[in-house]
Amino acid sequence: MKDREGRFMGGNDAQFLKLGVASERDLLGKTDMDFFFPENLILQYRKDDLKVMRTGKPVLNRVEPVANPDGSVSWHKTSKYPLRNAQGVSIGIMGIMRDFDGSAMPWNHQRPFLKVMEFIDRHYHEEILVKDLAAATGLSLSQFERRFLEVFGQSPSRFLVRYRLTKASHLLVSSDHTISSIAVDCGFCDHSHFSRSFFGMFGIPPGQYRNLKRDASSAQARATTSRLAL
Repeated sequence: MKDREGRFMGGNDAQFLKLGVASERDLLGKTDMDFFFPENLILQYRKDDLKVMRTGKPVLNRVEPVANPDGSVSWHKTSKYPLRNAQGVSIGIMGIMRDFDGSAMPWNHQRPFLKVMEFIDRHYHEEILVKDLAAATGLSLSQFERRFLEVFGQSPSRFLVRYRLTKASHLLVSSDHTISSIAVDCGFCDHSHFSRSFFGMFGIPPGQYRNLKRDASSAQARATTSRLAL
């Protein structure tokens, strides 16, 4: 839950784990900015929050990338609802996130797309054609593209690029591989294509992203060490 200024007012254990905090005490009063999320994602989160509070209409079942504590990004299904006081005035939002690839998710007509996620996760470093994804669901190409747009709010080709970028974001933070090798490992044809695509999603070049996340991780580690010493 967040207030009108985007400050967290509460959460559960799953969110604490997702954000890398020990308890609700470490969450209260903080905003998304305090957790080193990619700037473009923060802007989208805030845009959605403000829209829900302004219109009173929830955002339902949106599949979108969500930042992890290590700087990588994973895919979740998100819903947001307005929070109101006794007078009916909007005072914040309540959000619910679920892992999109969770095996216990009873999503009915969306369940076939778990096979798509599994296929992409196994083959994202290779060339993937939309017809291959359609075959994984047993749908015709036109049916697949229509259903995919309904579930994910984007085309299969755009989703595939963004999925590859989430994998790249993790490698940039967790490995010492060159940016060129990460580009190839994540299915991009060359460094230039990867850099343009990465900037389009995260708002900064991959090298700058790597430096920022590593600096942030080092600062967190020093702060934790200082607290333990006290």
